[in-house]
Amino acid sequence: MWEAIGIVVFMAIVVGVAVGILVLLDRSTLRPGVSAEERKAVLAKRSQKWQRRWWNFYVCMAVIALVVNGLNLGHESLRYRIGWSVPAAVVVIWFLLSKSKRDEDPE
Repeated sequence: MWEAIGIVVFMAIVVGVAVGILVLLDRSTLRPGVSAEERKAVLAKRSQKWQRRWWNFYVCMAVIALVVNGLNLGHESLRYRIGWSVPAAVVVIWFLLSKSKRDEDPE
């Protein structure tokens, strides 16, 4: 029970710090007299920047997972590991590429 309470408290602290950082970023980048169009433009630009960063992060993690699974010689054969790791990485990269194309093409 105490472990669950500790986890909830820890996550509350993490979320609180994240909210505080976002509030400070909004206050520093958005001036008080900003029009609605300017506000939307700034927020859209920031969102695109963070989406690119997340995309790069996911691709890097997929590549690292392939390398780690390829070098983990203690468990299964290399053919078996690659047989499961490569399709998973391809699905992740395909999903990210299709999501970035959907974000670029407004409907």
